[in-house]
Amino acid sequence: MRYSTPIITILISIALFLPQFSFSQVSLKTFHFDIHAHDENLSREVKIILESSYRRIVSFLEDSLTDVVSVYVVDSEEEFVSMVGNSFPDWGIGCAIPTRNLIILKSPRRFTYHRPFSQVVTHELAHIFLGKLSQGKRVPRWLDEGFAMYQSQEWRIGQDVAVGRAVLTGSVLPLSQIESVNAFKESKAQLAYTESFLAVSYLYREYGEGTIKELVTHLAHGTSIDLAFMRTIGSNYLSFQLEFEKHIKEKYNWVSFLGDTFLVWIGLAFLIVFLYLLKRRYAKKILKEWELEEQGIKRIDEFTDDQT
Repeated sequence: MRYSTPIITILISIALFLPQFSFSQVSLKTFHFDIHAHDENLSREVKIILESSYRRIVSFLEDSLTDVVSVYVVDSEEEFVSMVGNSFPDWGIGCAIPTRNLIILKSPRRFTYHRPFSQVVTHELAHIFLGKLSQGKRVPRWLDEGFAMYQSQEWRIGQDVAVGRAVLTGSVLPLSQIESVNAFKESKAQLAYTESFLAVSYLYREYGEGTIKELVTHLAHGTSIDLAFMRTIGSNYLSFQLEFEKHIKEKYNWVSFLGDTFLVWIGLAFLIVFLYLLKRRYAKKILKEWELEEQGIKRIDEFTDDQT
């Protein structure tokens, strides 16, 4: 009997870390993943995305995961909340918990995705990789999200406009504020994610692709964030934030928009389409007027014939 208490404690601990589902799910196992979904075809789709993304991130970081990652694709909001908790923002469609090697996704069959499902899957997997690299130590939220977006290649034309608007209206978010992104409304959160992507891209471009790994490795060893930045890029954390903020303010302004050849061509394309539609509408109006005039002439001719 003296062993009963530890055994019960272990069982309770295991139960707390297992997803609390009351239904049977399709399970697909690979060397790296244990995938659960209601739909077998969806499980296979997730497997293909995960394995492809896994190879790409391993190649990028030159590091792999040591444990199998459990992936759950859920069909309802209730199931999602039961796994991620009530504090998760309502605009979220995926969640990664690196300390538990766990990814939870809302099913694309049941929920609306505003970007490709593959990007979301890769995004969450990137969080698992960075969590493993950091060994559970705190990593700035913008760095975590920016790395995930960089790996999933999440960038759309509209994001340029969003950052430009933020610069012109003075509403650029300091990187330190992105720590509270889960409390943001969706539009502000999207700006936070976009800035995170730009910050990580800037680090890679200015200081090399090994920068993130080196920086996170320093943090994993217990180095303060100031010293980690100093050892990695030669300036402290605050200096980098100011440097990055200056960069986006210089890049995303009216002059840069006008000087961006790609955006100019996009603008010209919209202008051409607009002028075409305007011309077409005007032509229809003229034809209608001619038709009415012709009908009027016919009536006059008919009236004249009747009089004679």
